[in-house]
Amino acid sequence: MINIVGGTYYEICHDPKYEDLFGSGLRGAIALSDKGFDINYHSSIGKDLKELFDYKASLYSISQNLQLQEKSIVFDYYHPLAKPTPYNLPDKNFVLPDVQAEHILYYGMIESDCSVDGEYVVYDPQNHVGFRQTNSKAQHLALILNKKEAMMLSENMSDDINEVGRFLLKNEEAEVVVIKNGANGAIVFFEDQAKVIPVFETESVWPIGSGDIFSAVFAWKWMIEKLSPDESAMFASKYTANYCSSKDIPLSGVPKEFKSIAPGKRKKIYLAGPFFTISERFLINEIHSILMGFDVDVFSPYHDAGVVVFKEDSKKIAKKDIDNLKDCDAVLAVISGNDPGTIFEVGYAKALGKKVILFCENYKENDLFMFEGTDCEITPDLSTAIYKVSW
Repeated sequence: MINIVGGTYYEICHDPKYEDLFGSGLRGAIALSDKGFDINYHSSIGKDLKELFDYKASLYSISQNLQLQEKSIVFDYYHPLAKPTPYNLPDKNFVLPDVQAEHILYYGMIESDCSVDGEYVVYDPQNHVGFRQTNSKAQHLALILNKKEAMMLSENMSDDINEVGRFLLKNEEAEVVVIKNGANGAIVFFEDQAKVIPVFETESVWPIGSGDIFSAVFAWKWMIEKLSPDESAMFASKYTANYCSSKDIPLSGVPKEFKSIAPGKRKKIYLAGPFFTISERFLINEIHSILMGFDVDVFSPYHDAGVVVFKEDSKKIAKKDIDNLKDCDAVLAVISGNDPGTIFEVGYAKALGKKVILFCENYKENDLFMFEGTDCEITPDLSTAIYKVSW
């Protein structure tokens, strides 16, 4: 049996359109529901969605230990890589009953607190609270965090992810620390080792819940099957790729094989796109902000070269843009309205042999002829475009 502690939230995404009842805890429980062991789930739910939760728990044979609240918590995403806006949070965190068990997968929650005591515990601190701060205990503890969470829990003691990993091993009294680093894969720290785990390239990327899947698979492989930490993390990365490409859970018996991406030098991305209207600038700003969190260097003409105010500025700005096109590893271009400057940048990049990803929503099929013919990768999905240019 695995006891899973975590949040149950109604998730809404506006672009692309999606809504369903999941949250980290329920997603992890459903993902592992057909793996040959029982799932005992500890969470809370609003009275408004209790019937839907009961249906899912029954469908996937999940035992439930729930606290009822007046309204279910909603996570609202403008797009899958946007920071979600939570609704219906309580004025004060409520406390779930303590959980004592042999195997515990614990997702941090923003609305409630819980203390656990387990022989094996996998803790995913999605609320940025350290394991010891929850007054929990574990004989064997594994922490799974993304780079931002790791930096916060280590109080930014270093910019070196290897130093941070070793610090968390000692400070959190953990047996294993896994730090996920976006498109650069993950690093598994245990004993005196640091093993790099690759990510796997998929044709499309659905990122909402991908971290939940990684933690669930790691817990299954490490706690139940007793695989080594690096083997468990490798399975977690493979299953996460399957989920990101399909959204399918429960997870299939054997993950589909995708091409692995070995971490390399820090990439430099050139962000091309029009910025002549409020909506265009909003989109370029949004993409720039997301890329800055992907552990890549970003050059954006709008942010880094400026706009032409006087005619004599054009040569200076154009030279800066061209120099950075020559220096970049890949180009992410927003193709909307056939902006001449963006099309020029794409053509120049292809002439240089650069990798080019096109984020393309509003277009005519004939407009893509030359892009398709020169092997630009084209997608109407923002999350997919950002991951592809980062790989």
